[in-house]
Amino acid sequence: MPRFTLLYIIMLLVITGCQSKSISTNNVVIPNAQTEKFHSTANGDYKVSIYTPNKPTPKGGWPIIYLLDGDSYFLTANDIIKSQACERCILQEGIIVAIDYLNQTRRDFDFLPKPDHFVFETLPNNQINLSGKYGGADAFYDFLTKELKPEMEKRYKINLKQQAIFGHSYGGLFNLYIFLTKPVIFNTYVVSSPSMWFSDGYMFKVLSKYLLDNQPPLINPVNLLISVGGAEQSLLPFDSKLPKEKQNLLLKHRQNRKMVDNSKHLFDQLKQAKIHNLNLSYKVYPQQSHKTAAIIALQDSIQINFNVH
Repeated sequence: MPRFTLLYIIMLLVITGCQSKSISTNNVVIPNAQTEKFHSTANGDYKVSIYTPNKPTPKGGWPIIYLLDGDSYFLTANDIIKSQACERCILQEGIIVAIDYLNQTRRDFDFLPKPDHFVFETLPNNQINLSGKYGGADAFYDFLTKELKPEMEKRYKINLKQQAIFGHSYGGLFNLYIFLTKPVIFNTYVVSSPSMWFSDGYMFKVLSKYLLDNQPPLINPVNLLISVGGAEQSLLPFDSKLPKEKQNLLLKHRQNRKMVDNSKHLFDQLKQAKIHNLNLSYKVYPQQSHKTAAIIALQDSIQINFNVH
């Protein structure tokens, strides 16, 4: 990726915020986009932002991507598609559906599954991480598949061979969870910097069960992109400005979570399984942090899903 493109994308990240916060896009005018309150009968209200191209629908229907933590990525995804799609380009335009919250975020609960035995994370200062709730991943999946996705397919003609879901951090863990435990309904699953440390590596137990149970065959090709920032397990140059004690705690925290090691281990286990019709890829983005890696993963996921066939 050219340096100026990467720098521009990272600037957009600063503008749009990081995945752990919801920000309002109501004051930003994007042509052919709308933001609405989408009511789920089981889960409550969601904020859903939708971009649709202002041109005739292609013969096979529009490619579509669903963005978890949508407020953090909607503007950037729109810019990537609009700037890289043209008649002679490798990308085509498509629909963006960004999912977020109107007021207080519920991402912890929505994205995290419910282990039989939950293990709290112990932080380097010996405190217990009690940052939020968990256990709503199955209900959130039902919202996606039984309410939101059918509504999008009713409103728009969708290319059923070009449907992607993008998730980062907790969102990456959610995408991995639904790939391993639910019927395959997307063509591309983006597992960006997944929080594999959750509940003492619970997702590796889910993965083992998936592999041991002779996972159901993939009838059609499925893309699974696993990615991580190369610096997610170490200190970054600007961390050197912190007091030494804070540097040591931060480094220990990142090393305890093993974001890079766990992502590589996840990839290796899936690769060794040689799953038929699974197009598996793994990318480490050098010198990228947990936050900045998300935007490069978003770029890669758009290039996979919106590629002109």
